[in-house]
Amino acid sequence: MSKKKLIYLVAGEPSGDFLGSEIISNLIKSNSNLKFDGVGGALMQNHDFKSIFPMSDLSIMGIFPVLLRINKLLKRINQVADDIINKKPDLVILIDSPDFNHRVAKKLKKKSFCSPIICYVAPTVWAWRQNRAKSMSKNFDHLFSLLPFEKDFFIKHGLETTYVGHPVISKLNNLEKKDSFRENYNLEKKPVLIFLPGSRQSEIKRHIKPFKEAYIEIKKKIPDLILAIPTEEKNHRFMKDQFNDSLVITDERDKFQLFREANVACAASGTVTLELGLSLIPMVVIYKLDFFTWSIVSRLAKVRFISLINLVLNKKSVEELVQTDYNKQNVVKSVLDLFFDKNVFENQINDLKKFKEIIEGDNKNPSEVATNKILEYLKN
Repeated sequence: MSKKKLIYLVAGEPSGDFLGSEIISNLIKSNSNLKFDGVGGALMQNHDFKSIFPMSDLSIMGIFPVLLRINKLLKRINQVADDIINKKPDLVILIDSPDFNHRVAKKLKKKSFCSPIICYVAPTVWAWRQNRAKSMSKNFDHLFSLLPFEKDFFIKHGLETTYVGHPVISKLNNLEKKDSFRENYNLEKKPVLIFLPGSRQSEIKRHIKPFKEAYIEIKKKIPDLILAIPTEEKNHRFMKDQFNDSLVITDERDKFQLFREANVACAASGTVTLELGLSLIPMVVIYKLDFFTWSIVSRLAKVRFISLINLVLNKKSVEELVQTDYNKQNVVKSVLDLFFDKNVFENQINDLKKFKEIIEGDNKNPSEVATNKILEYLKN
């Protein structure tokens, strides 16, 4: 029997752990003559994978938390790079976590590491810091992108890129069609508005006040309106205190069922707008940063829009309420337009259908597309 080929994967956060676990699972089904090593979380470790240290060591976000643990992070970067050099894997897959993984890739190239290095998930260098794309082309051999427009951008900068699609595509496609959110929660045909203020505490707190003020006015126009708020378990009590008549849900499956059956959403810019778009839910996109951060970001930004819907379609399809534009009056008008103006509603639905077609393409299962490309590398 031929020697097993070694694939080294590094994931630094839960979303990367999910992508890594999907890759490992598919590769095991396709080729039993493989072994795996690296850094990952519980999902990756459900398979034949043992992390060389806890993934939580890398799950740090924000400038100050990173600075406080910079010595430990630098030690982990060197540890991973040295481990890869010593074990000589046939392929390296570095998943998301660019501040960590891109430094690992740079160290490997400096040490003349020869096996292919794949970057899975493109950082948003197309939005700002575009010069990073050039350094990525030197440090990586291939990129798996989640968004279609990223492919041309990175190829133009010299990095071979495959658009594999976003993992939410398969999550939505695997949803049980027989389940009904409205039936499970006894909502009947009542109008449902989703509020998604973000995942981080700082985002949630900045986004609460304008929406709370707007919701009072919207409720006057739509008395039987149901407000549904998907959030993490740790935020459940806070959201319920803020909106005591709301339906706060913490189960991801319920969230995706809700997306399939709600009427309108008001959502903070981010991955959730992609989920809503693929679910064909008309939306208003909001975002507010602290003044200092906004003054920097607004100068560096190289894109016209903040929402993935508008970025992909390259037009203003969904309303974006950013910074001072995110206020009670604008939220009320934008949400009520989607509920009561047939033209506004139908135009956005038609745009979302185009968006869904572009995002999905032929990629009904992104992890399978990525796996097939990986198998091509292993044959060489």
